[in-house]
Amino acid sequence: MKKTLLTLSISSFLFSASSLASAPNTDLNLMPYPQSVELNSGQLEITSDFSIYIDGYKSERIQQLALRIIQRVEAQTGLPLLTPFASSKKEATLIIDVSKAAKNKIQDNDIDESYELTINKKQIILESDRPYGALRGAETFLQLINTSKAGYFVPQVNIEDEPRFPWRGASFDSSRHFVTVDTIKRQIDGFASAKMNVFHWHLWDDQAIRIQIESYPKLWEKTADGDFYTKEEIKDVVEYARLRGIRVIPEISLPGHASAVAHAYPELMSGEGEQSYDQQRAWGVFVPLMNPINPELYVFFDKVFSEVTELFPDEYIHIGGDEPNYQQWTDNKEIQVFIAENNIDGNRGLQSYLNARIEKMLNKKGKKIMGWDEIWHKDLPTSIVIQSWRGHDSIGRAAKEGYAGLLSTGFYLDQPQPTSYHYRNDPMPKGPQVDDQLHSGETFETYTWQKPRGKGGPRKGTLTIITDKNGDARAFTDYNGKSRAKVDIMEYTKGESFRGHFDNFMSYTEFNLIFNNGNIKEESYQLVGNVRWPTTGEMTASSSIKNSVIPAPNGGYPVALNKDEEKLILGGEAAIWAENYDDLTVEGRIWPRTYAVAERLWSAEELTDEDSMYQRLQAMDSWATISVGLQHQTNSYKQYLRIANGGDVSALMSFANYAEPAQYYARNWAKYNSTDPKGELYNQYERLNRFADAVPVESFAVLEMMKLAKTAINDQSDLKALQKHYQTVLESAQKSEVMFKNNVSSLDTVLLAQKHVEVAKATLAVINELEKGQQPTSTQLDNLLSITTNASGMYDEMIVAIVRPTEELVRQLRK
Repeated sequence: MKKTLLTLSISSFLFSASSLASAPNTDLNLMPYPQSVELNSGQLEITSDFSIYIDGYKSERIQQLALRIIQRVEAQTGLPLLTPFASSKKEATLIIDVSKAAKNKIQDNDIDESYELTINKKQIILESDRPYGALRGAETFLQLINTSKAGYFVPQVNIEDEPRFPWRGASFDSSRHFVTVDTIKRQIDGFASAKMNVFHWHLWDDQAIRIQIESYPKLWEKTADGDFYTKEEIKDVVEYARLRGIRVIPEISLPGHASAVAHAYPELMSGEGEQSYDQQRAWGVFVPLMNPINPELYVFFDKVFSEVTELFPDEYIHIGGDEPNYQQWTDNKEIQVFIAENNIDGNRGLQSYLNARIEKMLNKKGKKIMGWDEIWHKDLPTSIVIQSWRGHDSIGRAAKEGYAGLLSTGFYLDQPQPTSYHYRNDPMPKGPQVDDQLHSGETFETYTWQKPRGKGGPRKGTLTIITDKNGDARAFTDYNGKSRAKVDIMEYTKGESFRGHFDNFMSYTEFNLIFNNGNIKEESYQLVGNVRWPTTGEMTASSSIKNSVIPAPNGGYPVALNKDEEKLILGGEAAIWAENYDDLTVEGRIWPRTYAVAERLWSAEELTDEDSMYQRLQAMDSWATISVGLQHQTNSYKQYLRIANGGDVSALMSFANYAEPAQYYARNWAKYNSTDPKGELYNQYERLNRFADAVPVESFAVLEMMKLAKTAINDQSDLKALQKHYQTVLESAQKSEVMFKNNVSSLDTVLLAQKHVEVAKATLAVINELEKGQQPTSTQLDNLLSITTNASGMYDEMIVAIVRPTEELVRQLRK
């Protein structure tokens, strides 16, 4: 087995749904894409005679893998495989050849997941040193199965592959909303299909404790409404994951996110006097905080962790640690005396004191700890692993101090986000990405801006644009105390307008600014995800202002790591928080975007082609339904049927291809602001039956429309294709409006359909002018932009996504 893999390569063939044709690079429909691919001419047929032979090391896990391959080949082809196990290597279609057993009985970071997959004209040979490589290579083989009018086949190919990062996980919350074991197992199948290897199970939070703890039964009896996982169910899930090469790590949150513990055992909290806490149904950060100077707290955790460690064999236990509200500690006189008498570094130091004691407790039980950013403190040993939700600044600075880390920032799948945003989010801190110094002959302008948020105060920052002596510009922003970030300029006319985008630590952000005498005009906005937020501000520094200089970064510079420090970045985890999903809606959040996250964690760092990613992602979308058995498409269909009252859903499904849920936290804030007083439905009682809960997170059709809008004015066939899209939107939105009006769950969605109709009609009128060979007038284009601006708000937690290609068409027409 070769350990040094070839560089990313592929011969000039495209593997499409029906043929092999000329194309560069990554056009095999594989995700995550292998490190080395050599595509040869020719195919190997997959017929009813398909069979497997297990060579070399044999185990239950490999036998189970072979059975799953057989089942999935049948699912992908529909062929009955009546004799699926060959009696010899010579007779087999697929040979699985594993050299030896896994190094350790319990999976850890030091596993070998490399494999080689060779397909020639006679056989498929999957080779690996260890069982984990065979598990990963099997998924690559299954993704290669294709069909033509002649039959089913795989291409002749040589693949050598291994992961870039050892930790590729998903943090899955089933505390806020309960998710059944069947659904969890299905997601584990999905994660395995994406070559991920950690299932981080968030079982314990403010709203419920979902794990059966015999020593403290009120934890789940009083908080989970009967929806919890028994010990036998947890063992079953852990074993199910193990067979697929996935570790299961539980999260037991402390000292905050403790409302459920407070409701069950209030005496463990830090309030003074008699304590009592209601069951928490809302979302947010709450008052209850565990009391680190109460000896009973350590008795409690000793018993809890004794039971937890029996269920989860992995070496790590996640202790949460995020978002502590320190108010109870600040107000508690005994706690403050304890801090002073023991020379503890304030409330943060007290949390570190608690974490250190918990670590020693878990070390005695053979476990290590990991936690979110907030557990990182100078008094905590570097043996812990930091999981970052605060971004590259946090994980990079922790690595500088010797802590291993994981990135979750930018991989939050509970939030609707563009998949391209996740795809660009490399876990490795990159250091400064822009020259922010003013050189001879250059000029600059700095604008201070602010934008509102749906909840909490406004976000503030600066945008600096430097223009060199050739007229070329570069830009950067200092945003909300984060490190200085490069802004990619899309359009810039000095003193008039600016368009540019960057990926902030939690969302895609695009500046769309209009300037007037040094001020940012009222019609300016920032696109956060896909939602517009009005942006105001003024020029506060400039080469034209006497004694003016470029402001220093208020959040410092991005961290750059040396080679030794880079080794401390273990990988990342997708984060899937459950405020706004349930059994029916969760898979629509996770899939197919997880394949893009998985590719960023597995594949070569240089693999960044977003067009290729989206092309392959669409193939994965259907493959995951057929082969893996994921239900994101099926569950959306169920929801469309419900909205249509069981009637014909074809128009509704067509309309859903063009509408998008509001991205980032816009949906959360819309729920929070939907009542008076605010927040009455920002909780477990809120319904999850909106159209926004059914539609895909991102519209592939709108992405295609964006491409067509850039070329349509010079290509008649592209103009026709774009016209067809708008006509489909118009007709499907009109029919969907009728359905929305007749279902109580979608009455607020009627306006969404109406806005789509308005934009589609207006854009079709302009396209009709172009078809006649006539250039639309400036007035016509102004009117069209007025309609898109009017339609650019949120409607029942959704946006009119076709606004984007319409405005792109106008930009092209005005060039």
